[in-house]
Amino acid sequence: MQRISVFIGLLWCVLAAQADSLPTVASTNLCADLLLLQIADSKQIISVSRASHNPQLSPLAAAAVRYAPNRGSVEEMLALKPNIALVYSGWMGQHHAELLKNQGIEVIALPYPKNWNDALNTARQLAARLGRGAEIEAKIAALAWRMEALAATPRPPYNVLYLRPNGGTAGAKTYVDDVLQRLGLRNAAAQHSGWGQFPLEQLVQTPPDVLLLGYFEQNQALTNAAYGRHALFQTLLTRLPTIRVAGSAWGCGGLELVEVAERIAAQIDRLAPLKTDN
Repeated sequence: MQRISVFIGLLWCVLAAQADSLPTVASTNLCADLLLLQIADSKQIISVSRASHNPQLSPLAAAAVRYAPNRGSVEEMLALKPNIALVYSGWMGQHHAELLKNQGIEVIALPYPKNWNDALNTARQLAARLGRGAEIEAKIAALAWRMEALAATPRPPYNVLYLRPNGGTAGAKTYVDDVLQRLGLRNAAAQHSGWGQFPLEQLVQTPPDVLLLGYFEQNQALTNAAYGRHALFQTLLTRLPTIRVAGSAWGCGGLELVEVAERIAAQIDRLAPLKTDN
């Protein structure tokens, strides 16, 4: 028994020493925060952006509030002195990115994912850089398996339209489109590529089988929600099956995509079978 206690004590010492040797990190935007909070050791995180403390924006707000918030400024990064600063890709062409590098702070710009594979690859790469590759691989593999299980479940090919209150939608080559395809669904906006607007007239003339609504839970300015408040759109809401997903749940398209996919799949699987014309 005494030997076991000594062994456990030595193991904790080794793990503590390893954690102390890992690079420290500060993230400067919500999407970087969410990934960092899921893969870093808690001792590595120096600061996260203010946005991640807001439960209306961040699904990990409860975990984020344990860390000091920042506004994403270069001055704050210089004061915090992390080994690594996670930033928007737009930082890399700016002077202050070079300033951080000159002060010994490695700057990593995380790409905005276009699909689930992008999210997994970015997580793996960042975990490896943070010295957490081995620890996080099992978690990533489990998330990948969950998405594969969803994709293996047969579903009617419902025509689904993703919409935001301003009429914004997600076309081909977006993570929304990728999730829909993995679930065996058709994206009603796939004729266009990237993020854009879906004409209300087209929606009324050729409505989808299902509406997938994002950000409708948030209080939007009248000018930003005119589409969602329009009488024609409100009429469609009474006629069409509707799935609502909080914008904060998948606004970054990261590892959290699998949870959103599971929510969508659960609601899709409760719908009546598609009617076919004979």
